[in-house]
Amino acid sequence: MHARVLRRLLIVLLAVTVVALLWNEFGMESSLVLDARTTLAVEALDDRALDKGNSVATLVRDDQQLGIDCMIARGYQWPSCEMQVRFGEPPRGIDLSRYETMRVWITSTGPEMDQRVRVFLRNFNPAYSRVADPGSLKVNELFLAPSKYATGDEIPLGRFSVAGWWVEEHPTGFDPSAPEFGNVSSFAVATASTLQPGLHRIRLQRVEFRGKLIPASTFRLGVIALWLLSVSAYLVIDAVMTRNQLRLSAASQTSLQRLNESLRMETRHMAKFARTDPLTGVLNRQGLADELLRLVRMGGDAVFPLTLVFIDIDHFKRINDEHGHDVGDLVIKGLVDLVRSAVQRDDLFSRWGGEEFLLVFRTTPGQEGVGIAERLRERISDAQWPEGLHLTCSFGVAEWHREEDLTEGVKRADEAMYRAKQNGRDRVEFELDPEPQPPAAPD
Repeated sequence: MHARVLRRLLIVLLAVTVVALLWNEFGMESSLVLDARTTLAVEALDDRALDKGNSVATLVRDDQQLGIDCMIARGYQWPSCEMQVRFGEPPRGIDLSRYETMRVWITSTGPEMDQRVRVFLRNFNPAYSRVADPGSLKVNELFLAPSKYATGDEIPLGRFSVAGWWVEEHPTGFDPSAPEFGNVSSFAVATASTLQPGLHRIRLQRVEFRGKLIPASTFRLGVIALWLLSVSAYLVIDAVMTRNQLRLSAASQTSLQRLNESLRMETRHMAKFARTDPLTGVLNRQGLADELLRLVRMGGDAVFPLTLVFIDIDHFKRINDEHGHDVGDLVIKGLVDLVRSAVQRDDLFSRWGGEEFLLVFRTTPGQEGVGIAERLRERISDAQWPEGLHLTCSFGVAEWHREEDLTEGVKRADEAMYRAKQNGRDRVEFELDPEPQPPAAPD
């Protein structure tokens, strides 16, 4: 059984793994889009902010695009203009590290034959950045030729590098040249580093940052963790089930030993009797004991619960006194035939002595046995009997527990039958007794 469960578990895990990996590879896409409809703050910056330049940048924005018109003027060695989109005011920003590529739809015109622009992603890291100093944000930059990206070709974020001037101005105890995208405060598009004076126009239609909802490496670690968790859970469950089986097996062995001892005691008392009753052909006490022993040995715990039903003919002595023993024998035979026809062949039926009979129902709870006994009582009362007799019986029902000696179960059923006699006869009484609890450990 465990092997079958393990095979099913492996099949389910393999199916889930394949589907998940395919989804991660060909789906599970996440994107961040910047275009003219963005609600983020957009501004134009130029070299006048450095108190060194004379260039003038003007923000241009309509329904289709964002951009700047930049008039580059002489007078500063490194003139520049840029359009900046703020994701947040430092120290706040957004995490772009989970994105893998960037697609840019951009155009640029100016005096140069080969137009180039710079793309900046400025990252705030409290290890080296200060809120009051915008220049302390790490500048991740990428040089682009807009003529190649007007149709939105993909650019791996791995092509970004840290601006050389920033590395020189910000020496740290670790490698400052590694790009960082964990807390990006702004995205910017700027003119190239060397420019000719004149009008430069940059137009940005759209920027897309694309990646996986869950990075492939993280997702694979999750799949491995799922496998480890599933296998661990299986091992734990298997250990618990094995322990329970061993415990049940031990309990069954103990119960069988008790039953054997109980039946041996009963057998010693009934050794002089044959297995069957000569008048009715049903089992007598010895035969019932032998059959119970065989039943428990072959079926083990599967036969429990067992229900014992005592049947006693009401006023049988009066029948013998008034109509003779021959009529009494006919009544007993008729009762046996009626009961045999009303119960299953596998149920045990014995003549316990005189007008008393004992029925044993296996795999039958006590309450169900009460229902069967009630139906038997009605059939006996409604049946036709010799000499026009109206025959009734009193029934005592008890459930025999696995941990209980047979003699105790029979005693409780017998007590229930006598209670039925005392309460008016022609009735069914049930001896309710909870399953015995294991003894408490000594203090």
